[in-house]
Amino acid sequence: MRPGSLIARLERRALHPAAAAAVAMLALAALGACQITGELPCPAAKILRDASQVTRFTPGAAENAANLRYVASIDDAKLNCTYDSSTYDKIDVALAVKFDATRPPGRPADTVELRYFVAIVNLQGEILAKKDFPLQLAFGAGATATSLVDSLRQTIPIKYPQNGGSLEIWVGYQLSPADLAYNRAHPVE
Repeated sequence: MRPGSLIARLERRALHPAAAAAVAMLALAALGACQITGELPCPAAKILRDASQVTRFTPGAAENAANLRYVASIDDAKLNCTYDSSTYDKIDVALAVKFDATRPPGRPADTVELRYFVAIVNLQGEILAKKDFPLQLAFGAGATATSLVDSLRQTIPIKYPQNGGSLEIWVGYQLSPADLAYNRAHPVE
């Protein structure tokens, strides 16, 4: 199977940042933890620790609190799934990912542009499919925090005896080698 071929159909909807705060908790609560359809389990949603955060400093300046521009994190990832009830040869997955960003006070309005990925992985840790997505987190003038819930739908083909329990959905920021080194030197707790 070719990487990328598992994501047969992909729909994406981002909520306006102003609506995200009000809707975020409702969306995540509605999806809840992994739901089971009949006796068949959903894939597990996992945020990769080393790729769960992006910290940006003023370009060319020392990496310290005085030069901090923002810290963006993936706060939560929840999914729900349904199986094709006629053949059980595909799973429709609805994934909601909550992103948060903070920055020092007193800044003008700004939009943070990042990329994140969603990967379908088997229990042996092999990446079966991976796709990255653009992400914009908008700070209002003087705002020190912003949030966004991004919703994705994907269809995953499966073959018996495989089921959703034999897959995981990994989420993380698309990082440069320097970003990854920074995260590993400053692990998220």
